[in-house]
Amino acid sequence: MFRIARSIPASAVRLAATASRPTLTRYFSQTAPSQSLFTDYVDKVRPAIKEITARELNGQLTKEPFNPPADLHVLDVREPYEWNEFHLPNAIYTGRGTLEGKIESLVPNTEDSIVVYCASGYRSILAADALKNMGYKKVYSLKGGISAWKGAGLPVSQNPNVVL
Repeated sequence: MFRIARSIPASAVRLAATASRPTLTRYFSQTAPSQSLFTDYVDKVRPAIKEITARELNGQLTKEPFNPPADLHVLDVREPYEWNEFHLPNAIYTGRGTLEGKIESLVPNTEDSIVVYCASGYRSILAADALKNMGYKKVYSLKGGISAWKGAGLPVSQNPNVVL
């Protein structure tokens, strides 16, 4: 047990004790700060991943309205609360943390096309990289994520139980 000398105010001891702890900033569904280890890593992985724009994906999904292509799978890799607020029409939810374990049951054919998306396109780049490394041949990340989709004025599906 430490003994504090009476000449040092207790507030100074508390301040000194907390000053040595690093500050932890958490980012949920937000674009990570530039020049971070995370964005540096994503930037390193990005060139190996094909990206598809919101307009391109929408064109593929709406070639035949009411009958999206059977060999095109759109996977949402965001957090459950993000999915519950809104998501792309006809998307399948699989969180980023369970993607590798669930993918074979969701998309058994490694020749099918897969588009993964998140909020802004960072997590989906990493998810696409994992799927590519697992042997899936036609994997794409939605450039800019669902933010770009909504920014293009394209429709989203909303959970009727969530009030935004």
